[in-house]
Amino acid sequence: MNVKKLLVTGILMFGLMVTTSQNINAEETNSIHNESIYDLYVDRYFNKTSTNDLNVNPKDPNAFAGGDFLGVMEKMDHIKDMGFTIISIGPVFATERYDGKRVLDFNELEQRFGTQEEFQQLIKSAHKKEMKIMIEFPLNNFSENHIWNADPAKKDWILKAEDGVMQVDLNNTEVQKALIDTIVDFTQQYNIDGVKFSQLDGAPTSFINDMISAIKEVDSSIYAISLEESDANFDTKYSEDLLINFRDAFKNTDMPSEGIASTEYNDLLMIDHLNTERFTYYSALENMFPPTRIKTAIGAILTMPGVPYMSYGTEIAMNGQTEQESHQIMNFRVDEDIMKYFKDINSIRNKSETLRTGKTELLKNEDGYLVFKRYSDEETFIVVVNNTSSTQRIDLSSDVVGENVELRGIFEKDLVRPAKNGDYRLVLDREIVELYQVTDRKGLNTSYIIAMAIAYLLFIAFLVIVWKKGKQRKLDSK
Repeated sequence: MNVKKLLVTGILMFGLMVTTSQNINAEETNSIHNESIYDLYVDRYFNKTSTNDLNVNPKDPNAFAGGDFLGVMEKMDHIKDMGFTIISIGPVFATERYDGKRVLDFNELEQRFGTQEEFQQLIKSAHKKEMKIMIEFPLNNFSENHIWNADPAKKDWILKAEDGVMQVDLNNTEVQKALIDTIVDFTQQYNIDGVKFSQLDGAPTSFINDMISAIKEVDSSIYAISLEESDANFDTKYSEDLLINFRDAFKNTDMPSEGIASTEYNDLLMIDHLNTERFTYYSALENMFPPTRIKTAIGAILTMPGVPYMSYGTEIAMNGQTEQESHQIMNFRVDEDIMKYFKDINSIRNKSETLRTGKTELLKNEDGYLVFKRYSDEETFIVVVNNTSSTQRIDLSSDVVGENVELRGIFEKDLVRPAKNGDYRLVLDREIVELYQVTDRKGLNTSYIIAMAIAYLLFIAFLVIVWKKGKQRKLDSK
């Protein structure tokens, strides 16, 4: 028995020696550059309870489908497992449309989504899981039945109200004050973590900046973003051109990729959003396999400088050209391969401050073959995005990689050491994103060999003892 215990102890020690690695968790700081955003509409995500299903018809793409706050909370682990840190849930105010855009009353939550208590539950649940909740705040194009339109005192606020839509005058100081007071009151009542401003057309930049300043006075950690181009002081910058460049670069292989190489640290990085056609639609037009296209595109986005932003359903390759097609009810029979890939690569990003905010050096960028270095004082990665139709090779000098180091491929498990001329040769199959971590060259792993030898000798000793005891029992039984 003592030999058995010794054997188990030796094997455990061996396992610890082999698997122990440096923890690269970074000190948490409140910066949107440390985040990654998963965007959804409450109504289209998951219907947890039927008690709030008022005039719901899941078969009608223009009607409410029944999703609610408790449904988002129920499926929150699905989002967390993929590594996303912010859940953007769209507008939550009383509304005539499933997407929340036709607001009726800013003073009420949409009853089909749930109660105030359930919304608070959602926020608290997210915070317990170390995630954040962001809501959308439209500045215009409300429902024609909005309570402001029924108030004679607010007649001067309204530019027009027709075809079911009310437009307000965003240059009117009373309108501006009302909208600022509305979002300030909301952020004071609910402990949300971010606001996505929408319907900015006609809004003076100074007014938007006043709104941003007002919510940050409530809580300086609240993020303010928009998916519309603006000169306002948002925490990140949205660019329609950059979105199109990402989409066009990854919808097929061997596509021009120069337009995605100049991303900045405050850029929102995405291949689509809920007001555009789905990325799957474009990759399908190219007769390409959407899951592979999605993995390659999101892999690049999660390793480049900027703030990753992904629409719900991307993990199931949701398709759609129109809103009715693109805003499908979420199907949680997901592609496990995509899920695992998102989880693995986002896990690395979440643990590495270098991948989130480190410096970037572009090494190669030509028709889908993109190689760049992400580095800081603590660590260095070489990222290879092979979005081409063939295996690619690149030789990197020690001036780029470093002297007497080795490159360890995190996904493909390659180990690259310098050739005689000092260069490091990286070879990668088609349609793959790989991260190579630069580590000190270890040479002959003496500890590994000793541990292996001990484990082997203990195992042999155990077998000999068992054999001898068995032989002795046979002799004793005669």
